[in-house]
Amino acid sequence: MQIVKRNRRRAAMGHSQAQKEANHDRILAAAMDLLRDKGLDHMGVAQVMRAAGLTHGGFYSHFPNREAMVAEALRTAFERDERRLAKAAAKHGRSERMGMIEAYLSPAHRDDPAHGCTAAALAGDATRADPALRRIFTEQVVRYRDRIADLIPAERDAAESHALFGIAAMIGALLVARAVDDEALSDDILEAARHHLTKSM
Repeated sequence: MQIVKRNRRRAAMGHSQAQKEANHDRILAAAMDLLRDKGLDHMGVAQVMRAAGLTHGGFYSHFPNREAMVAEALRTAFERDERRLAKAAAKHGRSERMGMIEAYLSPAHRDDPAHGCTAAALAGDATRADPALRRIFTEQVVRYRDRIADLIPAERDAAESHALFGIAAMIGALLVARAVDDEALSDDILEAARHHLTKSM
């Protein structure tokens, strides 16, 4: 009988831990969507927990404060962005570099900021963020630079320069394409950026 009780307690503990991990993932997913959609300055704990379908009081069993949640959400969002972009690029019949440009500067990406590029969504907010978040943003830009430079057949310094130009141009084009209220003009912005980046990179 004692063995049965112990096994039940262990099973309950295992279920409880699994549920806590699942809730943690739900909070992160909600935080990532809100970060991209609303920005750093307009995302509170209550909003995140409501979007995750959880009670506000449960937040502190996962994070000590809002800043810790935002930092983890930002790192996780960047990791997922890299995987998603690589997957989208691989679907194209052309080189990975060209596929990346086409996937990034697409109407579908423009029209879905909540599930799009975190760097583009937060570029403006990051300039006013605390040093810890700016450091995360900076480290991601360096990773993007290195990843793209690896795809460019040139001397390393030249490849990194092309990569940095490409990052700035892609993010800038996406932001402007989202900002204008003329869909035809927005499409033209994306097309122009795709055309010139394809030639220059």
